[in-house]
Amino acid sequence: MFLDLVIIAASFMTIATYTWSIRAHFRSERMPDGARLISGLVILGGLWLTVLTLTMEQPAGIQLAGLVVILLAYALFWRVIAETRSAALLAAFDEREPGSLVTTGPYRFVRHPFYSSYLLFWGGWALACWSIWAIIPFIGMTFTYWRAALDEEAKFTRTEMADRYRAYMDTTARFIPGVW
Repeated sequence: MFLDLVIIAASFMTIATYTWSIRAHFRSERMPDGARLISGLVILGGLWLTVLTLTMEQPAGIQLAGLVVILLAYALFWRVIAETRSAALLAAFDEREPGSLVTTGPYRFVRHPFYSSYLLFWGGWALACWSIWAIIPFIGMTFTYWRAALDEEAKFTRTEMADRYRAYMDTTARFIPGVW
């Protein structure tokens, strides 16, 4: 039960940090509808995985592995925050075109390291739950972040940075380093 509570606390700390970033880090004038959808899915997914964590039996080793993945996601998120403090990034699904292209730090390896951290988080919590039912939020969030990434990539191709972005796309993966 102690490990269950640690996983839940680490997960909600991570979700709270992601929530903080919408208001304090990203520079959208208002919260885009797509970001609102993501927020709703995060709430539902968090509740679902909390119930699974508390009601299902999980091997301690698997729980520890899931917790390590959650903490890695948290660390990656903060590394990306540090790299993009002055970039004036927009929230997911913002209708405006991006105003800057970041290719340093974690962006050297993946085009969407924020989404990579989010997917790592959902995958870690699903692993910690050790239930086939935990895959549901992971799949839902994967689809949502994939859609957001495609939307952002299309926006870049309509900016003066289009050629630079296409060249960047040729050398970096979308979410997982080395996987194009």
